[in-house]
Amino acid sequence: MSTSIRSVEDHVVRADAVVVDLDRGPAESYAGIRHALLTLRAEGATFGDLPSRYSSEWAELFPGEVTGAARLSDIALAASERRLHRESEQVYRVLSVAAAALCAASAELDKTIALRGAGGADLSSLRGLMLAVERSAITPGARLELVDPTRVRVPAGPHADYRAERVRCLNRMGLPVTVGDLSFDLADLPDSGFAPFSEEGRLYAQAVDADSARTDRIAAALAYCRRAFFSANWEGMAIVAKDALGLLRGLPETAVAEVLTKAERQDGFADAIEFETVILRTTADLRAFLLKVLGIQAGFRGDQDTAIGYFRSMRTAVDGLSPELLAQSHLYTALTLSKRKGQLPDAIAEVEEGFTAVPATDGEPDSVRRERGWLHNLRALTLFAQKKFTDAFQHEKQALACLEGLGDASSAHLRINLYSNISVLQEKAGKLTQAHATWDKFRQASGAGNAAFLKHHAYRSGGIRLLIDERTEALADLATTLENAVTLNDDFHECEVRLEVGGLLARSGESEAAAEQFRLAEIAARRIGDPYHVALAQAGLTVITGEANDAAGTARRSTSYPAKAAALADAIGNNAAVLELLPSPKTKLNRPFDPINFQD
Repeated sequence: MSTSIRSVEDHVVRADAVVVDLDRGPAESYAGIRHALLTLRAEGATFGDLPSRYSSEWAELFPGEVTGAARLSDIALAASERRLHRESEQVYRVLSVAAAALCAASAELDKTIALRGAGGADLSSLRGLMLAVERSAITPGARLELVDPTRVRVPAGPHADYRAERVRCLNRMGLPVTVGDLSFDLADLPDSGFAPFSEEGRLYAQAVDADSARTDRIAAALAYCRRAFFSANWEGMAIVAKDALGLLRGLPETAVAEVLTKAERQDGFADAIEFETVILRTTADLRAFLLKVLGIQAGFRGDQDTAIGYFRSMRTAVDGLSPELLAQSHLYTALTLSKRKGQLPDAIAEVEEGFTAVPATDGEPDSVRRERGWLHNLRALTLFAQKKFTDAFQHEKQALACLEGLGDASSAHLRINLYSNISVLQEKAGKLTQAHATWDKFRQASGAGNAAFLKHHAYRSGGIRLLIDERTEALADLATTLENAVTLNDDFHECEVRLEVGGLLARSGESEAAAEQFRLAEIAARRIGDPYHVALAQAGLTVITGEANDAAGTARRSTSYPAKAAALADAIGNNAAVLELLPSPKTKLNRPFDPINFQD
């Protein structure tokens, strides 16, 4: 069982190793790890039951290979453009399955997997390798090593220079390297012109193809940026958006409609919740759209100053700029500022300027009304941060009024956020019964009954009910969340909630029920390959039953949660201290997917 990653050069690769190349460039997410899995399949790996058990994720890795799988977008949440929320359950689930497949192949073939060129892999694949390395520490028979991990490609420019992020990923894998250790070893790099494997790759190829017509390239860029956003290919977004900005110079206004028609045909923009193109009408709008893309990828990587610069640049060319894009320039600038310490007043000023871009008028377009709704929502959040709950509530109500009669996907997305925010406002104001009533009203009004919705809705319902001392009903709600998580093969949230319920039961002396939750939590934690959560489950079980295990040793193998894991390892043997460290149910199910996050 591996406990650390070994980094070697080509000439010292173990003789029994299967060498797989990860350096496939930035064109499409998962390209590097996909190529590795294809190589391992050619060596005889079957990956056990992973392709069938996780068919939705496997279909993202290998489009067209799986039939009858539920669309991952129907069962797992994505990142959010409108909230500048980078956490993606979809990307986490794909990378978790890919990491499991790498470890399973090593054990199945009984060979070391030599992963060559990690530094040149697409960023998503590199994040997946962090998972694979951590998983290998608790997977019997899994042996991984990195070959020439510091060899990278020359960045396309400052806007797409992800060397620092690559170093953070390599550091998480136990390699003490710096940006200065990276090398541009171009002679040995594979050719960058790989045949596209997915639609994302095909769109990238067309967007950067100097021989294609300008309108075709710009249309491909619009479609690509949206696809790359959902697959977390921030580097690809930066490259394509920057190139497309140059193509806009001198583009006739009469060509905009042609560009949008071609873009929609390639990616079905009509029903887009994020990056909707119905508000794009002019070349100034196209420019603002691409600058927004650049701002989002900069913010997601943690470069807030650059992100704000791009968002403000959206409005530097105001001739022909639609009011919705002008409002978005203020919205995204304000949202970024609101997340920074001491800059809330600046964020509020930006929101107020945004309102002047989309004032209420008779006969105004629905899209203008919707943008004003997003601004009211953000103004409410800034008031919430100031603990002005009554004023915040008024803005949330104004935002809902902006959506009256609107049924498009983006409006529905905002409406969900508003109901949630209103319930949270009531919760923070101590109006717990009202908070629960609002949340329950949302379920009734939405009419949603799918497993993904019920998983989240029941969890918040249960969390609020615990606060108002409705314990029996709360446990029933949490059981509903677990039932739906199991239905969705959502190992991550199943593990989290079982640990929380187990801790709740353990602290109240319900030993048998608590032990069952901890046993099931450990199974789920092993499925996601997370040493820290395995150790939490083991530690909880020991407190309840006295069963011996190596919870402390397991915890120390964690790379995703090193501080928490160290605290847990130190607490083993002190039952009261362990009980304190076991998690408790909260009032929102969303969690950061730290095993694939590299941001400081």
